[in-house]
Amino acid sequence: MPSSNPENERTVLISPEAKAESFSGLRAAVRVVSGSSQGGSTGSSSQVAHRLRNVSLVLGLGSLLSTLLMLWQPSPEVTEWHRWHHQLMFANTVLLLLIAWRLCVKCEHVLNHLRLTELAIFGPMAVVFLALSVATQLEVAGRGFLSNPAPPWILLIFMYALYIPNSWQRAAAILGQVMILSLFALWLPVWISPEVRHLMEVEPIYWEMQVRESFLLPFCMVAAVWGVRSMGQLRKQAYEARQLGQYRLKKLLGRGGMGEVHLAEHVLLRRPCAIKLIVPEKAGDPQALVRFEREVRLTAQLSHWNTIEIFDYGRTDEGVFYYVMEYLPGLNLQQIVEQQGRLPPERVVHLLRQACDALGEAHASGLIHRDIKPANIFAATRGGVYDVVKLLDFGLVRDREAASHDLSVTMNGVITGSPLYMSPEQAQGDQVDSRSDIYALGIVGYYLLTGHVPFDGEQPMKVLLAHLNSPVPPLNTWGAVVPADLERVILKCLEKSPDDRYQTVGELQSALNRCETANLWTREKARLWWSYHSCPEKKALDNEVLGASCHRELISSL
Repeated sequence: MPSSNPENERTVLISPEAKAESFSGLRAAVRVVSGSSQGGSTGSSSQVAHRLRNVSLVLGLGSLLSTLLMLWQPSPEVTEWHRWHHQLMFANTVLLLLIAWRLCVKCEHVLNHLRLTELAIFGPMAVVFLALSVATQLEVAGRGFLSNPAPPWILLIFMYALYIPNSWQRAAAILGQVMILSLFALWLPVWISPEVRHLMEVEPIYWEMQVRESFLLPFCMVAAVWGVRSMGQLRKQAYEARQLGQYRLKKLLGRGGMGEVHLAEHVLLRRPCAIKLIVPEKAGDPQALVRFEREVRLTAQLSHWNTIEIFDYGRTDEGVFYYVMEYLPGLNLQQIVEQQGRLPPERVVHLLRQACDALGEAHASGLIHRDIKPANIFAATRGGVYDVVKLLDFGLVRDREAASHDLSVTMNGVITGSPLYMSPEQAQGDQVDSRSDIYALGIVGYYLLTGHVPFDGEQPMKVLLAHLNSPVPPLNTWGAVVPADLERVILKCLEKSPDDRYQTVGELQSALNRCETANLWTREKARLWWSYHSCPEKKALDNEVLGASCHRELISSL
């Protein structure tokens, strides 16, 4: 599946007028556009976390306000109960606000943990309501009247139903317990307090209140459960309505500069796929639509198995453009390095050779990718084979023959790319050819081997100047142990002059084939690596038999 630009990369747009003066004048002509991060999943976990955060904030602020009101208007007679009640309210307020703060932290939330959080919010709140209801009845009975304890419970019941996305069965189980507690709070003062019983005997209206609320609370519980069921059906209908032609959208995978990528499923074939579409606010931009259609058309011309496969293309009745591509289980190379660190040389050679295959077909067709980077190279699992490279995101691809005749596809004369992986000639705005992709692929290899790019910095202009003028740091600068023959291949890709690099990806692939580590990364090693890193037990290898076995097998094989 295609990936969006990572947060630590940016797209640099350089106007050609700056080149006419001098490269030092490019500073005023550089415009930086921030990329979007991976993810953005809208699965059930994120939805539950969002709702729990909201309800904990509402209940926490409400509890805080109640506590402040009690302190501002203290009872004439401060008893032990009042002190205990203030402490209970304060503790519950702190708990709710801590939960709200924790849910505001941007991280992944496991659904089972969120369900425990749900109980941590509503459980203590129900205990507070129970204590408050009973104590209030006992206190006001001494003053010669009774209050209605039902409203807080009704509020709690409907807040749960409105805020927490649930199945009606789970809602019935939770709200049924809340309802039982509310009835217990309603009748407990009658059982334990002679004063309460006396008032009910003297004033029949209190009996009527107790009986009425005893029926009202179960009715509210049933109504809330029915509401949860109705909202669940509406959510399901809305989900099923999120459909493009024969494809049903399932969840958002990521956002990029000009579109969104969704995990989808073919309605009839039940085949998973990825759908890329232009975001609504850009649907009216003619240049964006031209670029989007070019990406589809040019990518669809490529048939190599190491290039993302296009299944379909279309436009909805609402004017939304989309195309459908294969869904790739796995990770892009940037994600692998960020999560697991630099890769062994033999695996880097294995991945780069496949990338050369994909680029070879594109270059033979006259297409230059112009945005080669780890985030656009996917290590996928296809047909039981692991570490299958897929080249993604041909949004910046350029047809050499068409480029000189149609400047509109380059966004009114500006060039685009990622500065960390941009060749010197691309950074200057020169005409680029296949050797620019070779330079970018060399940086990808450098990054995979060391965990670093050769030129980095906060300011894109300094990075571009480094590509033009600074020597490439040796790979051992970062503590990486790289065979000399592979290092020579990488450094030759990173020559400043295109004439000093490999002239074709075929030459680069031949050089990689001659490296000593060329055939050491086998299918079995790739399978073991993915099996190990997908083991749920991998964080506790010493204690889990499966994880330990997987780990030992991997280490012995490597």
